[in-house]
Amino acid sequence: MSARNILPFLRLLAARPDLLRGLRTQSKDEVLTAAARMRLPFTSDEFDTVVWDLEERLAERRDESFDDTFSLWPVMWGQFYLEYLVNDLLPSLGATGLATEGAVR
Repeated sequence: MSARNILPFLRLLAARPDLLRGLRTQSKDEVLTAAARMRLPFTSDEFDTVVWDLEERLAERRDESFDDTFSLWPVMWGQFYLEYLVNDLLPSLGATGLATEGAVR
């Protein structure tokens, strides 16, 4: 398993809206299985750690608090979590330079 596969997986979903549509309502386990089938395996714990770390670093880079006032939280509501990651978090990471492979600790 590899945490380094998480950003490439999200980028793949950004480039392939059909895949995102197909996975957005799936369980986390089903998404992990799909990622592994795409040869981008990672574990649930790796996913949680990487996403949380990137969100926290994004808040820091934006000079925001990483709490309930973080500016990305409101955009999450009303959409599927996977869509939020692909459509909102990933572009925000890119705009701040945090979407590079080296950004994953």
